[in-house]
Amino acid sequence: MLSGHRVLDLCDESGALAGKLLAELGADVIRIEPPGGDRASRRGPYLHDQPGPERSLAWLALQTSKRGVTLDLEQPQGASLFRRLAAGADVVLETARRGALEAIGLGSDALRAEHPRLVWCSITPFGRTGPRADWLAGDLVVVAMGGNLGVTGDPDRPPVRCSMPTAYYHAAPEAALGVAMALLAREDSGRGQGVDVSLQECQLQTLLSGAGQFARSGRAPGRAGGRLGRTREIWAAADGWVTFGLRGGAARIPNLVATVAYMDECGLAPDWLRDYDWAQFNHNELSDPEIARFEQAFGAFFRTRSMRELYEQALARRILLAPCNDAREIVEHPQLRERKLFVTLEYPELGASIEHPDFFARIEPRPARVRGRAPRIGEHNAEVYAELGIGADALEALAGEGVV
Repeated sequence: MLSGHRVLDLCDESGALAGKLLAELGADVIRIEPPGGDRASRRGPYLHDQPGPERSLAWLALQTSKRGVTLDLEQPQGASLFRRLAAGADVVLETARRGALEAIGLGSDALRAEHPRLVWCSITPFGRTGPRADWLAGDLVVVAMGGNLGVTGDPDRPPVRCSMPTAYYHAAPEAALGVAMALLAREDSGRGQGVDVSLQECQLQTLLSGAGQFARSGRAPGRAGGRLGRTREIWAAADGWVTFGLRGGAARIPNLVATVAYMDECGLAPDWLRDYDWAQFNHNELSDPEIARFEQAFGAFFRTRSMRELYEQALARRILLAPCNDAREIVEHPQLRERKLFVTLEYPELGASIEHPDFFARIEPRPARVRGRAPRIGEHNAEVYAELGIGADALEALAGEGVV
């Protein structure tokens, strides 16, 4: 889809997924990191729990399909080489602090003045302009200031964040889409554009209807934990958690009736629940003890069944229930296996074979898919710099000077 386009990727972990998405859409993405590797982005956990910059599982997951080179941009020779690379590129992706690239003569204004067709995409905590443009922040601060943290967790306990840096993963598709739109616009205008992605603004989509509710009521949503309003929404299963709404209405009551029938077939529906007049059910009119009685009955049943069994029965019986899948369930999911979502990549230097998701969308006739494993530190120095006329001896000299 993006075959024939070249992307220079200067991102830390907060923008790494954007480069991966563009690479798997067909772009030639060249990951540029300092000599010795970008240690901050090569964090643990590590393959087989053995620390090492080339064993970072986050790195191996986020850098697939890219080529990798090393380059010290803060040295004059390194900055000069980057400008030469930019002359043959279509896109620059970066996550630098505002002013950092300008200080070494590699700011977007300077590079785009030299190369008007260049698309420049910045991914930063609060965007390149505005009152917080100079603020530094990682995932935790972004999800807090974006509103997500305030609605995540139990109401009687401190807020919690997801185990992975989801602020980065929400922003990456927005950045990739912005780059694709800028490249499309360039076909008509002949000029590149700036794509300015704020991690905080991208958190808006995680709030679902929260922004609209606030506009309507003037009240910010709070943490509800496993409940939605007065009733439970998240339930313990035998091996994890499922989501199931104990609510009335035309769509929900048949769902409750089907669930009780399933419980009864298993011999686990109390007599009072089996005989209940569901035509009269309205969760908004129930007393707290009545709600607790329903929750005890449904909760006791769900705890006797695995997430997968509950989901399979829900599909068969048209019950509105879904598993809260963890990584184990996703990897083992029969539908994903049937659709051949995963591909095994070989890492012989690590003595490992690792499964990766192979595609994020089905796109024909040019599929989006993993095109190779994550590069090793400086793995493609020779072939990339050869395009600039730098031979082996000259490259070795640059390496000796710490430029590459």
